[in-house]
Amino acid sequence: MDQHTTVGQKEPFIRKGILIAMGASLGFALSCFVVPAFLPAPQGSLLNDPLRSLLTGAGVAGIAYPLWAVGQAMKRRWASSPYFEGAFIAAVLNLFGLVCFGVALACIGFGVYDLIARLFDLE
Repeated sequence: MDQHTTVGQKEPFIRKGILIAMGASLGFALSCFVVPAFLPAPQGSLLNDPLRSLLTGAGVAGIAYPLWAVGQAMKRRWASSPYFEGAFIAAVLNLFGLVCFGVALACIGFGVYDLIARLFDLE
């Protein structure tokens, strides 16, 4: 048996490298959500804590990648199907990934704004 024979072999649903990246992304997201739980509570509002905002944004971005990757894999797998259910589910996963990425950018933006406001005493 030759290892280079590809006749009859199907392409995997999600490649091993993408699965490793998804696992690392979810692990990073979990750590970004757990670390703020162990941080000391700020004296003021939690909304004025840039570190928590940056960690939350990074955690939400870590959740966005697996959603997008699974959506793209489903879109590729269901591309030749005459039915719309698979493409619909792929589009919903891609949309959820996009929304999570937008929320992550907003959290990171608020954290950066709060850092700049503290630096220049804008408050």
